[in-house]
This record gives sequence, structure tokens and C-alpha cells, in this order.
Amino acid sequence: MLIFSKLGQKGNLGNQLFQIASTIGIAKKNNLNYGFPEWKSSEYFDKNHNIVKDYIDFEPLYEKNYQYSEYILENNNYDLNGWFQSEKYFDIKLTKDFFKFKSDFFETLIQKNAILFSKKNILVSVRRGDFVNHPYYFQTSFRYYLLAIIYNFPDWKNRNLIFASDDIPYCKFHFSFLENAFFLENSTAIEQLALATKCDDFIISNSTFSWWMAWLGEKKYSKIIRPVKNFRDEFAKNNDDSDFFPKRWIIFDDSKFKLPNQYFFLKLKGFVYQLFVDLKYNYLIHLKFFKNFVKKVIRW
Repeated sequence: MLIFSKLGQKGNLGNQLFQIASTIGIAKKNNLNYGFPEWKSSEYFDKNHNIVKDYIDFEPLYEKNYQYSEYILENNNYDLNGWFQSEKYFDIKLTKDFFKFKSDFFETLIQKNAILFSKKNILVSVRRGDFVNHPYYFQTSFRYYLLAIIYNFPDWKNRNLIFASDDIPYCKFHFSFLENAFFLENSTAIEQLALATKCDDFIISNSTFSWWMAWLGEKKYSKIIRPVKNFRDEFAKNNDDSDFFPKRWIIFDDSKFKLPNQYFFLKLKGFVYQLFVDLKYNYLIHLKFFKNFVKKVIRW
């Protein structure tokens, strides 16, 4: 049997979905049964997973490296540990089946948000939170999202633009001028994920949650726009992220495009906003350094 005993303890919902899907896929490929500990989000899905409570004697099986790797396993008990962030690990059919939402939850949610689906739409998933000024993760600015809309969807003005984010105030600050914009406020992560499955096309960030919104919502006709990379700087050199995004998703490099002149004031507003964020970040860094320095002086 193959399990993931740390499910719910290693990352948030996006990471957890990868851990489940990869456990199922690796187990299937090796003709093993699979199971998981109790998972708080399971109440929203149709599939009842096999709950494993006793896994003391399971052999730890650690992720080899960040990019996809093969796992050839004997008929034994294994406890998977790592991130396993690649579609290449999945059994697509089993994964889609496992993450099918319960009909009562899903239908009630869709009815409540029916206006979002009154016409063809684009889901724009904006990741902020701990990604802002993070030394490891590639940064996507407001330019990336707006330019991705303008240059990839000629009919965008005739669509509903649905913004999902962990920082809705940021989205409103930059995108509320768009008359066809909707913002998923007061929605839980699981509700945002469920709503995404009804969307037509996607513009995503490099977060695992954005990834899953697009993957679960993807249809044969869907266009999925993604950033040029996941990691940055030295961390990117040491961690091969080439298997993170599926090859069929469209890479969009906003640095190769210019905002039309009609968005001049938006550019100015965005520049001032980013300047404020950077100043605040540097202030906090220096404040922390100063406090540590004072503590050392006092101890000395």
C-alpha cells in the first residue's frame, strides 16, 4: 500500500491536491492500493477515500528531486513524502474522479454565483500572500494579468472576468476599472476551486492553487495562460521546474508586451503601488535587523 501520512500538514490546499493525485498515480502504476489519513476537505468530494490510521510500519519514500521521477516499487507498504508537483505522476481518470465535487454542494454554489456564468468567462487567479518579495518564487505583477487578458483574448470585453485571489483588495485596486470584472469575495478556497471547474479559460499565477483551478476546470476548448516560470534566481538554478506546468498550457511573457497608452494611469498607479510594497518590505527587513542588533548589544 502507498499512503501520504502528512496530508494536511505539508502545505495548503493546492499542495494537498498534488500529494493526493500523485499518491494515487504512483500507486496505480505500481499495482498498489492507496490510502490517506483523515482529510478535512474530503467532505466536499464525492469519493470516499480509504482512511489509514495506523502507518507506523510504513517505509518512508521521499521525493527524489523537484522534477518528475520514476518510482518502481515492490509489493510493500510505503509512506510518500514530498511535493510531487507534476501532472506526469497522475492517473488522469482516477484523479478527475477523486476530485469530483458533491452535487448538493456544487449545485448550490453555482446557483448562488449564477451571474458569473451568464456569458463566456475567463478566470484570473492572482497569487499574492507569501509570494510577494519571496526569494524563491517568480513574481507576477498586475501587468502580467492585464496584458494576458488583452493579448490572448480578443473578445475579452464581451466576457465575464472572474478574479480569484488571496488578496482581493489588490485585485480591486488594479482591476476594478474593468466593467466586466467580478471578484470572488468571501469565498473559501474550496468554493473558489469548485467555481473554477465551471469556467471556460484561465490566466493563472505560478501557485499550486492556481494550477489546480486551471487543471480541474480545463476543457477541450480551454485556453490556459501561465507565467514563464515557477521559481527564480538561484533557487531556479538548483530546482528544475520544467515539469510543473503541462506543456499544452500557453506561456505568456509580459515583459515582451507593452500596455496600450490608454492604460497610462493604470501603469502609474501600479508603479506607485509596487514602490510602496517594496519600501514597506525593506522597512520591515531593516527594522528586524535593527531589533536583532539592539538585542545583541543588550546581551553583550
